[in-house]
Amino acid sequence: MQEIKSVKAGKCSGRIAIRLCFFFFLTLSTLHFPLSTALYAGSPGTTSLHVLKMDISPRALGMAGSFAALADDVYSMNYNPGGLGQLYVPEVSAMYLSGFEDSKLNYIGIGSPLPFLGMSKTAKPVAGLSLAFSGSGDFTHRVINPDGTITSRNLKAESDTVLTFSYGEKFYSGEVNLEGYMAKLDQFFGASVKYVKSELLGYSGKAVAFDAGYLVIEPNLGLSLGASVSNVGGGIKYISEKNPLPVIFRTGISYQKPTIMDQTLILAVGGDIYANESVSTLKCGLEYHFQEILNLRLGYKLKDDNKGLTMGLGVQHEGFSMDFGMTLSNEVFNTTQIAVSYKFANFKIKEYKRQKRFKEPEKKESEQIKKPSRTEQQRRKEPEKKKKEEFFWIY
Repeated sequence: MQEIKSVKAGKCSGRIAIRLCFFFFLTLSTLHFPLSTALYAGSPGTTSLHVLKMDISPRALGMAGSFAALADDVYSMNYNPGGLGQLYVPEVSAMYLSGFEDSKLNYIGIGSPLPFLGMSKTAKPVAGLSLAFSGSGDFTHRVINPDGTITSRNLKAESDTVLTFSYGEKFYSGEVNLEGYMAKLDQFFGASVKYVKSELLGYSGKAVAFDAGYLVIEPNLGLSLGASVSNVGGGIKYISEKNPLPVIFRTGISYQKPTIMDQTLILAVGGDIYANESVSTLKCGLEYHFQEILNLRLGYKLKDDNKGLTMGLGVQHEGFSMDFGMTLSNEVFNTTQIAVSYKFANFKIKEYKRQKRFKEPEKKESEQIKKPSRTEQQRRKEPEKKKKEEFFWIY
């Protein structure tokens, strides 16, 4: 009988998994394809600040950028700030990106759980801070003067600085009955604010942008769904005309399954919509963990200006990890990234408790309540004693 029950439970959970996958893919297509026809307001290249559209994470790059539903490290700030709530220990990472010709990017990010419960009182929230510097190289600007002489000066083609502050937390954790299957759902939400300073051909501009993200995980089935919106802001002005920011809608689904021993396979599919441009992307990737030491990654961009293969490799040991990622498609858009990260696994965030500087009357009242009260007989005896004493002294 137990075997029959286990088989039925397995079939039930399998049907639920298939239906959840169908629901997730339906949600993905619902968010992706209709929005792709309704939100386009321009043509490719009409937005500024290319750095806000780049894949900033060797791990995500190795999986073709399909990271919105997998976001579980400090680089979640760049894809889905809701995933930042999954950090259970402080984490810091530094990354270097090398692109076409002289283009490069330096990035450093840190995330840590906070020593108090979040707004939902479900778990400790996580705060993240990152700083990115990008440059597209220099060029020489020459001017012929009226007297025939030539004046030259070096100018930066484009130089951007992006400062990001993110906040994420788990706001719900519980079980939901789905046709007899008790599905455990963990839901996360997060938001980011960005300050961008850019210099283009000798002119400078500043902008502020906002991100928001949502993530839901069913850990028993290994499924997760993520959605986020990035770079929502008013635009950036260099001279007189304001250029829009690249607003990006990201959706994705991921599936994680242990294989043998300590090995795990992760599959991810994602899609991006650039609201201010007539561009949408579709990408997929996989990651395989070998014995919690070696990570192999492979991805493919199906619908993208820079479509093609991506690959990555990662090594980790006792909190340290080194990740490498690269694209193998277009020479002009190809990038190579390398990052070093560390998780403070032995560092525990203690719960913050406010120091009590004043007396607590409530505690004294509770202590007084706990003391046994006098009975009515004792109360009656007291005045009799007083009368006797008074009578004795009068006498």
